[in-house]
Amino acid sequence: MWIKQRGNQLGYKAILTIYKLIGYKGTKPIIWLVSLFYALFTKHEREAIKDYYKRVGVKYGFFYYVSHINQFSLSLFDRFVTKIDPDSFEIERINLNEFLNDKNRVLALSHVGNWANTFVAFKYENRTIHITANEQLKASIATYEKSLKHQQSTNIKVINLEEGLKASVQMVQALKAGDDLAIMVDRLIDPNKFVEVNFLNSPTKFNKNPFEIAYNRGVNMMGVTVIRSGDKKYKVIFSDPISVDKSIKREEAVAIMATQYAKYLEGILKKYPKQWFNFYKFWEC
Repeated sequence: MWIKQRGNQLGYKAILTIYKLIGYKGTKPIIWLVSLFYALFTKHEREAIKDYYKRVGVKYGFFYYVSHINQFSLSLFDRFVTKIDPDSFEIERINLNEFLNDKNRVLALSHVGNWANTFVAFKYENRTIHITANEQLKASIATYEKSLKHQQSTNIKVINLEEGLKASVQMVQALKAGDDLAIMVDRLIDPNKFVEVNFLNSPTKFNKNPFEIAYNRGVNMMGVTVIRSGDKKYKVIFSDPISVDKSIKREEAVAIMATQYAKYLEGILKKYPKQWFNFYKFWEC
């Protein structure tokens, strides 16, 4: 269903060693060559992404695809660099006041841009955010990532969805405490728990859980996307508030909220089409 994981712990160690020796700009050409290699040998991903390009009005070309893969590769690279050098990143925040005007919300994330850099993006905000995660990195790579020396932000908490009931309790507790809760929308955790919306001119299944949680707890929502805008530069783009209407039935309210989020995400993708990191047949799942 999702993009097949490639690479290994040795490869990530080698890239970070090169980064420490010759810096960011010196490492980029090597990452581009790695991206070219993957672009040549990822036939299934290449075919799947053509459908996405049509939906956002982009003409497919092999080197455009290489550039897209390179954006993904650089985002993965940044994920590790932030662990050893977080303060070197420049963060611009769009629509920040809307985010700061309220708290105790469900924040909707997607695999668009570098969601993993949310840890850096929110580091300087004076609030606690609980981020749900279903780790997709290979075990050896994940272990290596955890071993890196980094400045852990005390206001960012991770809820591991693999812990099942415990994770559910932690999510409820986070909202009860008045904190924010960030949840992925674009990939289904449970194939039977979805809300269907019109997204990029097609019926699309989004994860229903974040919208139901918002409705059940009576808290508003907001879309958040962390876009890579340059070398060690990111934009955090907040949507306008997505309000919960408790005066209508849950299914109707969930559909309205999901539609508002879909429109926000469409706007992001039409402006930053290479930030889409779902390299599989998204609309067939």
